Amino acid sequence: MRRYILSIFIFIVPYFGFAQDADSLVQKTDSLINTSLDIDSLKTLTDSTATIISDSTKAEADTVKNKKKGDIATTVNYNAKDSLNFNLKTQDIIMYKEAHVDYGEIELDADKIKVNYNTKVLDASGLKDTSGNISGKPIFSDRGQVYQTDEIRYNFDTKKAIIKGVVTQQGEAFMHSNWTKKNEKDELFSDHALYTTCNLDHPHFGISANKLKLIPGDKILAGPFNLEITELPTPLLFPFGMFPMPNNKTSGILFPTYGEENRRGFFLRDGGYYWAISEYIDLALRGEIYSKGSYGLSLASNYKKRYSYSGNINIRFNQQQIGESEVDSAVSKDFWIQWSHRPESKGTGRFSASVNGGTSSYNQNNPTSNYQQQVNANFNSNISYSNVIAGTPFNYAISARHNQNIRTNEIDILLPEVALNMNRQYPFKKVNLDGFDWLQKMNYSYNFTSTNRITNNIGRVSLEATEDSIADFSPENLPFLLERANNGGRHRVPVSTSFNLFKFITASPNFNYDEVWYLRELNHRYSDSLKTVVIDTLNTFSRAGSYNAGIGFTTRLYGTIYPKNGPVKAVRHIMTPTVNFNWRPDFGEEQYGIYKEVQTDSLGNTRIFSKYDGFVYGSPGRGKSGTIGISLANTIEMKVKKASDTSDTPTKVKIFDNLSFSTSYNIIADSFRLAPISINARTNLFNNKLDVNIQTGINPYVIVLDSIITNERGESEVFQREIDQYAWEGGQGIGRLTTANIALSTNLNPKGKKSDDENRNNLEDKARQAGATEDQVQALSNNPQMYVDFDVPWNLRVRYNIRWSKDGYEEATVQQTMNFSGDINFTENWKVGFTSGYDFEQKDFTQTSINIFRNLHCWQINANWVPFGRFQSFSVDIGVKASILQDLKLNRRRSWWDN
Repeated sequence: MRRYILSIFIFIVPYFGFAQDADSLVQKTDSLINTSLDIDSLKTLTDSTATIISDSTKAEADTVKNKKKGDIATTVNYNAKDSLNFNLKTQDIIMYKEAHVDYGEIELDADKIKVNYNTKVLDASGLKDTSGNISGKPIFSDRGQVYQTDEIRYNFDTKKAIIKGVVTQQGEAFMHSNWTKKNEKDELFSDHALYTTCNLDHPHFGISANKLKLIPGDKILAGPFNLEITELPTPLLFPFGMFPMPNNKTSGILFPTYGEENRRGFFLRDGGYYWAISEYIDLALRGEIYSKGSYGLSLASNYKKRYSYSGNINIRFNQQQIGESEVDSAVSKDFWIQWSHRPESKGTGRFSASVNGGTSSYNQNNPTSNYQQQVNANFNSNISYSNVIAGTPFNYAISARHNQNIRTNEIDILLPEVALNMNRQYPFKKVNLDGFDWLQKMNYSYNFTSTNRITNNIGRVSLEATEDSIADFSPENLPFLLERANNGGRHRVPVSTSFNLFKFITASPNFNYDEVWYLRELNHRYSDSLKTVVIDTLNTFSRAGSYNAGIGFTTRLYGTIYPKNGPVKAVRHIMTPTVNFNWRPDFGEEQYGIYKEVQTDSLGNTRIFSKYDGFVYGSPGRGKSGTIGISLANTIEMKVKKASDTSDTPTKVKIFDNLSFSTSYNIIADSFRLAPISINARTNLFNNKLDVNIQTGINPYVIVLDSIITNERGESEVFQREIDQYAWEGGQGIGRLTTANIALSTNLNPKGKKSDDENRNNLEDKARQAGATEDQVQALSNNPQMYVDFDVPWNLRVRYNIRWSKDGYEEATVQQTMNFSGDINFTENWKVGFTSGYDFEQKDFTQTSINIFRNLHCWQINANWVPFGRFQSFSVDIGVKASILQDLKLNRRRSWWDN
């Protein structure tokens, strides 16, 4: 028998060079060549139905000499779990059950595969089981493109195929077809095809076409087609269509949205053109136009260099014309710039940018549905480059900063801002002397900063002015603002060390030297003719130094009690007392030449001015100071073992995370030496479900009431004074409570309470796992309400804050704020969320929004409703999740600016 099988193998080897595994665990290959081989070349046979192994050296030689045109000359691997049949007459190889063939870039898996070596044709299909169901349908892969089919016929020579019942994925989309032809370019020509982004066997929706051509990595061309929903045709019929599906970004037209506003009229928005400049950078130019004369332009670009940096920029310009006629119309020109640049390199140099700013009237004249953007008043920007100086302990940073308040119209620009820092140095670290540990720990560092500040806040224009004057930040005013630019430099040298005192006390002495440099100084003088103070600006180099010294003592004390009975097994109290002494001379003395007393009016009244008033780094402080600071921090916790707990390990419960007291005493001051007393406490209640934070302030001095009168408006005015007498000396206890603030917050959900940082980190991790870009991750981190998390069935967040304040005999004021938000899953795919608050002074709800999300598998519904308030609006978006068919959507919006 073995000789008979060996003879068959010797006969068929010249025609076939397949390699097959008997047990699917060992796989070997052979070149498919049509040549004659010596019998001696068959050196090894492992089994009668196993692998055929030829002399590879001999085969290669014969391939070069005798290879015939048209033969398959590529390695083919094949195996099957059940059996292989060789038909010598028809030259067929038939494989059954979990059969596999791979040929170059082609792979095929099916329960039945037939290969004909003569015609170079491969046929594959599934097999019926005893119940009539077909299993093991062919899965065909050609150059990375996968086709799930009912049957397939493929020609090795022409690389063409006929496929029955094919399902293939192209990016985010799937194509279903009854019959499909594939050419050598992998282009598909299908009859009765369905194009969809739903991944179910029976898709929820799709574009049904009688004829369809698919060009991989480019587009899909469809003949007459219509939209099907749940396999039912809709009246949406089209004669032809083209759906782009490029592997890379491509340039093209951006179609606008349309609608109507009461204020600006009919509009076309966000239409334009998109340039896919390269795989590293793109550019989108969009425009908008309104029937009442307003228009706008925007430019947006994303860029990225792998392992180096990435970023995006968005520039918007709008001209708004409001009003029906030329008489009552108003024109406003606004712009806004957003730029984000993030380094990704691991080098020492780092360039980053975060720019967000524009005209103060932009948000007012260009309303959006983004509530946070509408109510935010402060915007800032920062552009910086930092690096280290190789071989030295120094590093430096060069930056430009911008701060803007769109309500006050105040704008500050720091350009440039330079910093030079030296790492902490230990000059006596290697000194080994007993009793001189403090010398080894002695360290110093150096910091230099310099900046040029340009601001439109020109300060108090007169001595009588009570508010700063804000100039217009415009090109016309720029020379004036540059002339008033405020610049200077500051040096800082801190020196410190530490040592143990009596083993348990840590002493930390320190000395600090500061010096400011300016290129000008002010000279204040009284003008008899003008009867006011005149300020002369002297353009000269000016410097002023200041210094202070201090020493701090701290230790930690532990106390533990062990109750004999009850669930509490131990209570531990940790006390951390700290005493600091700080000394600073009076730099207002005449010898330092910084401050000067100047007459302010004809009556001879005087006032002290600094020659650095309003300068960027200010002046050294006035008044001698010798302050002793005292604080006591406490942590109290206990270990509890419940009767129902079978484990031997008790649970640790914190009673107070922190309970602290602090004040200071100025031993050099001539009066009011004791500073207000602060008491702070922080704890968690109800198994860490409720955070409690308490802050209080106590005035330790006696307040004397002089009188209370009623003014012309019918309001009471209190005249009182504080005297240099301690409250306990005047029978007023330890002092008067001046402020008390209580903050309560909770985050309830079935998965347990998590901090904001934990929630933010979890959200970022989920976004990255889902394939989100870093820009999308950052957007979700900044706006976590955008994320719909169906893993948590419900969630409730509540924050309540109450602040009480009272100044002596004045009426007490109470401020209360409460914000709450949450969401709930009514079903597996329905989720409703809300965000709101309550204004206790107005006795009304604050900005409230309700969000409804419905997951429709491959579709989604988002609804947002702001039921009342200035930003009243609603919007409903129904659309396909996949971006490739994002135009299949329905939007309905009504916003507050349209009301």
